[in-house]
Amino acid sequence: MNALVAIILLFPLFISAQSGNANSIKANEDQMREQMIVISRQLGVTCTTCHNTDNFKSDKKDAFKIGKEHMRLTQVLIDNGMNGKNAPKADCYMCHRGQLKPDYKEKASLKR
Repeated sequence: MNALVAIILLFPLFISAQSGNANSIKANEDQMREQMIVISRQLGVTCTTCHNTDNFKSDKKDAFKIGKEHMRLTQVLIDNGMNGKNAPKADCYMCHRGQLKPDYKEKASLKR
């Protein structure tokens, strides 16, 4: 009988904790979706350029792997001062300018 009372009393706490986790997951998904929209606009691409639409977490496409590396690079730049406070904020547009492949040409005087 005591176990039944304990379950009845603790069940609302369990449900509350589960809904909190669900809300947290939903918020993280929403943030990720917003971030992906910004990135796709900065690169001038759609989701299917990098993602397999059957499994968005799949890393089978080369563009997905390259994108992850570029995201790490961008985060390193942000962590090292290009955070928008004392310098421009590092983002995809900084190099890509709305194109999948940056159109950057190194100056001839800098080439070896």
